[in-house]
Amino acid sequence: MLFFARVAPALLAASSLVQAASLSIRNNDDFFAAFINALEGHNLTHVADSYKKSVESNEGQANIQLLKSGEDFTILAPKDGAFDPKYPILDLDVLQYDQLWGSVDNRFKTSDHSRRDAPSQSHETAPSTFPRRSNTGNGKRTQDLSQYQVQVIDQFFSPAGWKRWFEDRIIFVDRPVGNAKVVDRFTFKNIIILIIDDVLTLPVKVSELLCKPLIKYAPDGFPKFKAALEKAGVLDLVDTKDKLTIFVPVDSDCDYDGIIKNHFFFGKIVFGPLFPSVGSATAQSGKKLEFSFENDIHYVSCGKDTRAVVLRNDVIPQNGVMHIIDRPLKCD
Repeated sequence: MLFFARVAPALLAASSLVQAASLSIRNNDDFFAAFINALEGHNLTHVADSYKKSVESNEGQANIQLLKSGEDFTILAPKDGAFDPKYPILDLDVLQYDQLWGSVDNRFKTSDHSRRDAPSQSHETAPSTFPRRSNTGNGKRTQDLSQYQVQVIDQFFSPAGWKRWFEDRIIFVDRPVGNAKVVDRFTFKNIIILIIDDVLTLPVKVSELLCKPLIKYAPDGFPKFKAALEKAGVLDLVDTKDKLTIFVPVDSDCDYDGIIKNHFFFGKIVFGPLFPSVGSATAQSGKKLEFSFENDIHYVSCGKDTRAVVLRNDVIPQNGVMHIIDRPLKCD
């Protein structure tokens, strides 16, 4: 009781300070008030409530200051009907993950994750304002945005011409299973808000993704590859070590003994759009992997006789990127 009597006033004081700061932002910050009004005016009441809840923390207040910085941002905002009534509020981490550096209208040119796409579509791995869990972030944009988690944005537009592409385009937010579609948009100051038809969630571990139907040819996931990682004692490594690039073959009868480490490396996250510019990397096994992009198809090669087709690129785990390939990397 004596301990509680001493500590309780301090806890109450700290709580009061946070509440006072939150009220200050809500009542005295013209930007925040106008931002909330804009969200509510477009029937994004759950997103608005989430931002109002977020400024009860210092991290949430810092996030609003970031949005006020004058940088261009694109926000992915779920429509009210997308929310589960049991979970009407987005956590701050999810809000940050839904905030993307740069303008969707400029194809997120704040990032170097770009390549020349076909005239009727584009594919971007757009950095969000949510740092990967192994990074702390400093609230300031750096020239290298590799410390931030990404959202995968696919855009399809009319071949009538680039000048009209933004009028006719269809935009999807790619997720491990399924996607979210942009159903409307509006602009608030330097921020483009894209209204989407589903609620997005944070990336999960590689081991969890391997249990999901990431492609139609693998409705049960990739249990054999996961078992091979576990047998080799590297499953926890690929789950936890940062800056991972991993290639996951469709399950086959292949014996992965001695070759499992050909399929991943650390230190560089090689998204699909970066294949031509990166060119090659050294796998955890020491083998050289070579990347190419030909006729709209991504390839990864190893040795004289192994050239795998990337069936799906840019599946996003917590700590890097995963690509699904059509065969194991034997590196013969």
